[in-house]
Amino acid sequence: MRLSALGAMAIGLTAMLSACVHPVDPEEAAERAAVGAILGTMTGIVLGATFAIDPTIGAFVGGEAGGPIGAAIGVMTASPIPAYRPIAVPATAVIPGFYDIWPPAYRTIPSNPETQPPPAG
Repeated sequence: MRLSALGAMAIGLTAMLSACVHPVDPEEAAERAAVGAILGTMTGIVLGATFAIDPTIGAFVGGEAGGPIGAAIGVMTASPIPAYRPIAVPATAVIPGFYDIWPPAYRTIPSNPETQPPPAG
């Protein structure tokens, strides 16, 4: 019980610190916390059962410790909300006459006699 309370406090502290560093979408942070908790629990169970003297106790302790750690990592890795202004598109050409020196779009290839003429206009 004490370990789960500590994990809940760690998740809350991590979410608060993450919000201080950069603003994140709360829905994305919650989804990432849930997925991180699941993956952390599974990883903790596997590592605890593998490396403990008693696999049952190791899996239990690993699962209890891995869940909050995975949730904290999931919240910390949430992407920030974009903080940029939209770019205004100019109404006129930025470089007048830039495209005037380019060749026309419809040209026939000299080496291919089967090239169709351009559509009429």
